[in-house]
Amino acid sequence: MASYRYHLGAYGRLALYVGAIKHEVAIKVIISLGVNATYIAQAVLMARAVSLVFSRSPLSTLIPYILGALGAVAVRGILSRRFEIYAKVMAAKVKTKIRFLVFDKILRLGPGYIHHQRSGRIQSMTLDGIESLEPFLVNYVPHIVSIAITGFAIGLYLFRLDWLTGLATIVAMLLCVGVPYLTVPLVSRSIVSYWRSYASLNAQYVDSIQGMNTLKAFNAGKKKGAELAADALDFYRNQIRNTTYSLIDSGLMMLLMGVASCITAALAAYRTDLGIITAGSVAVFLFLGIECARPMADLNAYWHNSFLGLSVAEGLFTIIDRELSITEKDKPDTLSLDRTLPEVALRSLSFAYRADARAALQGVSLDIGAGQTAAVVGPSGSGKSTLVNLLLRFYDPQEGEIRIGGTDIRDYGLDYLQSRIAVVFQETYLFSGTIGENIRMARPDSDDAAVIRAAQAANAHDFIMALPQGYQTPISERGATLSGGERQRLAIARAVLKDAPLLILDEATSSVDAKSEALIQQALERIMKDRTTIVIAHRLSTIKNADKICVLDEGRLVEEGTHEQLLARNGVYARLINTQRKTGE
Repeated sequence: MASYRYHLGAYGRLALYVGAIKHEVAIKVIISLGVNATYIAQAVLMARAVSLVFSRSPLSTLIPYILGALGAVAVRGILSRRFEIYAKVMAAKVKTKIRFLVFDKILRLGPGYIHHQRSGRIQSMTLDGIESLEPFLVNYVPHIVSIAITGFAIGLYLFRLDWLTGLATIVAMLLCVGVPYLTVPLVSRSIVSYWRSYASLNAQYVDSIQGMNTLKAFNAGKKKGAELAADALDFYRNQIRNTTYSLIDSGLMMLLMGVASCITAALAAYRTDLGIITAGSVAVFLFLGIECARPMADLNAYWHNSFLGLSVAEGLFTIIDRELSITEKDKPDTLSLDRTLPEVALRSLSFAYRADARAALQGVSLDIGAGQTAAVVGPSGSGKSTLVNLLLRFYDPQEGEIRIGGTDIRDYGLDYLQSRIAVVFQETYLFSGTIGENIRMARPDSDDAAVIRAAQAANAHDFIMALPQGYQTPISERGATLSGGERQRLAIARAVLKDAPLLILDEATSSVDAKSEALIQQALERIMKDRTTIVIAHRLSTIKNADKICVLDEGRLVEEGTHEQLLARNGVYARLINTQRKTGE
């Protein structure tokens, strides 16, 4: 019963999104009423014609009614076309509204949420899942309004002809509207399983496509194929089970409508035999009974097409209702970082990704002066990347604080803080589009000249101009057709264009060849001037000239000083240097 109430509540919340397209809904309801009116007019006219036939009236008296019925059919054809047009307009607008809402919430949840989700599942939700809401929002909800008005009008008209037969018709219509809700407990569990199996299959497929190189390199294609086959079989079984329940529900509705029609017709005939209503009224009951059943059949079809939305609504509201872990103050600071180069201070910083996990950082305190270059080094897993995540406020520390420009970063507006930090990550993500568009992402209002200057500063202009279309050259997904060094130089160009006072270089040269590293290092030295810079370094040879080197080990700050000072201590940093010299890195 709890599941039943939950899904109806979720549907109620979904229906609220129709409010975003009130104008289109109103027009669609009006057109639907017009279409229904043509059916009713056709039924009444044909009922009158039948009555005239039974009364042996001249043929000439039938012609106006037949022409009127044909006119109703013609008008219905015109209105039906407009009806379909507005249905598409409604669908596009409401799905765009929901997609924007969900995507905006995912962005606000940030990497801390995404890192614990499978991208294929989120893709299924925001694309296919939201598509499945269309039958309910665009068809079912407006049709309920249309049926309520039309059914009331028909019921009132029939009630005036004969109160008992009219009442039976109204009760039958109410049952047809209400009975589908009684089947929700039967189908909800099946639908949820169906959607979860589909999302799992889609996630497996996305993983396989994204990891194609790895699968081929390790000859693991057959194993992954077997996993896909198992997920596909599970999806098939859930699909068959879902279809079975849907057919049971549909059959129940058809049976109900058939029984209701028979009872109404029998009751009208009985009342005619008693002399309470005329034979002409019976014809009206029969023809209008069909017009009562027709929209009910449509409503039943819309309801069944809406079933998938049961589980999708659950997933959507799980995202929408998720509490933000990163929040802003009511009146955040959005000015302080514009004034001078900022200093960075960490005070007793401790952080763990999960309550039951080992702390990634433990009691870290350090100071980086305004305009200084500080390098952060340490073995793998020492907490270097975690430090970057905290500086960008992808996460908040459990203990301690980070101050930039003398202000706790939690006092800044989140968008403002991130706009004043430029980052070059170890793995550069390039989006589908042109090279120019990928660089301009850092500052969308930049003109072509600014983009070119940024590329020149990043030593990227020459290789870009050597491409067939220069800055208009399309980039394949993730920039697969570019070398690692070329991708990194585009990332540096983004950072140059952003022109932020705080620069973070997260192992920016760790995955490139020697020639590319030299070009990248030149570019980095160029953009590090007049900025406060934090360098997360793997190749220690690149940070010898840093003003300060901070050494992390198992989440703790164990050493701090210049290159020469740390070598003289013969501690963790010296051991890292010696290890890299031996391995030739």
